[in-house]
Amino acid sequence: MAEQSFPAESSPERRILEMTAAGRRYVSDAGFFAARPHLEEIAQRALARTGCEPVGFLDVHGPALVRITVESTSDLPRTVRLEARPAMAPFGLTGRELQVATCMAGGLTTPEIAAALGCSRRTAATHAEHVLGKSGLRSRAAVAAMITSLQAHTLPVPPEDLVLPPALAELLSAPVWAIPARSRPAMQAITVGLVYPTGASAGGSDQRPMRQGAQLALRELEQRGGVAGREVRSMAVEATPEVLPEAVGTLAEAGVDAVLLGNFHGATVPAAAARAGGAGAPVVHSMVAPGLAAAVDRDPHALGHVFQACADETAYLYGFLRTLRTLEDSGAWCPHGRRLALLLRRSTFNEMSAARLTRAVETAGWNLAMVESVDEQHAPWEVIARRLEDTNPAAVFLSILPEQALREFLAATVALRTRTLAYTAWAPTAPGFTERLGSLSQGLVWSTVVGVRETPQATAFAQRYRAAYGGDPGLGAAAVHYDLVRVLAAAWASVDRPWNHRAVQEHLRTVPYRGVAGVYSFSGPGQRGLACPDDTPDPSTAHHHLAYRIRDGRHHLIHD
Repeated sequence: MAEQSFPAESSPERRILEMTAAGRRYVSDAGFFAARPHLEEIAQRALARTGCEPVGFLDVHGPALVRITVESTSDLPRTVRLEARPAMAPFGLTGRELQVATCMAGGLTTPEIAAALGCSRRTAATHAEHVLGKSGLRSRAAVAAMITSLQAHTLPVPPEDLVLPPALAELLSAPVWAIPARSRPAMQAITVGLVYPTGASAGGSDQRPMRQGAQLALRELEQRGGVAGREVRSMAVEATPEVLPEAVGTLAEAGVDAVLLGNFHGATVPAAAARAGGAGAPVVHSMVAPGLAAAVDRDPHALGHVFQACADETAYLYGFLRTLRTLEDSGAWCPHGRRLALLLRRSTFNEMSAARLTRAVETAGWNLAMVESVDEQHAPWEVIARRLEDTNPAAVFLSILPEQALREFLAATVALRTRTLAYTAWAPTAPGFTERLGSLSQGLVWSTVVGVRETPQATAFAQRYRAAYGGDPGLGAAAVHYDLVRVLAAAWASVDRPWNHRAVQEHLRTVPYRGVAGVYSFSGPGQRGLACPDDTPDPSTAHHHLAYRIRDGRHHLIHD
């Protein structure tokens, strides 16, 4: 074997080979493993092992040094996951020197090392001298301690002639020796893929708080030592809606243990989520387009790994009708008639959902005077404002709009809103909303199906967020994505292996989690969250549907 040297720094790239006793096989990089068939053989041996202790070693097959970690589940059906990650050579040793050090640690003499590696005794002796010289050690016993403490046993070597740690020896059918528990291989790290919008698609003022909330949760997990003794890492990518499937596919190929999505527009989200389905890694998000949960409901085989934090956008219409009743009954609002207008964003609502909302309006005792499908990016707000003037509704409901589009609507309807109540959703949760919109936001009524109430937990979160980022987290996005990381962490802590995706998914489906922004249960249709009281009157299994009215630059809670 030729001499090999390795780069000074290791890459975060990792490759995954996953096998089950039932015959299922997942590979994140087919070419890598095809060039190293011995790794598949090792994974097959691990399936037959009685224990599930992690096994780690270095591998010098190919042009680069690779750290291999092998773990298996303790429950049935048994699953083995082999992770290959670029590694850094200790003390600047070459590949052949690492093999010689492994042989020295395994008790071989210089002649035996020469025979095992197919080189002359002089060459073996020279390598041994280099090992001692580079490492600064003085004896073979010290080399053995070094190799053990650094988990640097390096293959290929002739395992039948070596004394190796027990778990590695079992995999390689070699003699066994005792190894202190503190020197056992580290468990595979947990990796979370974060995908947030970039470019024009990142224009929403909630996107940065989402990303920062997730990053804060990851930082806190790191400070607390990870999850169940495992380090937690992240791989962050940015994407437009058009390349979202490719971005999620890249993360799935890298073997991430979960994917957290920011808010994206368009029909590419189900296709993107499906790209993680092969490995089964859960995909969690807080988007509300009705088609997302409906897609999961229609095709649980392909999308059963997708979990939506909250109820879908149709819930906002029901909350709107309930809020009107509350304001009217309390005397806080005296409508000048029984006519309503709905402005529904084109990317979310189709004719069927619009018809369903129309029936809900009529059932609540209102007359639907106007239904307009709007393009939230390029709506002619001046024209729409004139139609509303002609219609003269008592209240107008707006779908979730980007903040800039909402600003344009409010600017175009200043006169109308002296007599017509304007009601929208979600966008005002963004930090600094009332400061940015100024007087335009006065009197605006809005709601959210997943948001932050005034609780000690929310207060503590806001303090930590301000300390980390120097700004206010707002009333929704930051807390929700902070919570979603913690939801995943709770699931990982409850199962034997974080990449036992079947067990992780089952935990998400069955065990509610109480976070900063309320309760996450994923028990609604299509594995979405529930809104209280529209989906259920039970607040222990649902998010409160919160409604606010803006007065003097402050958000005043109407009801929950």
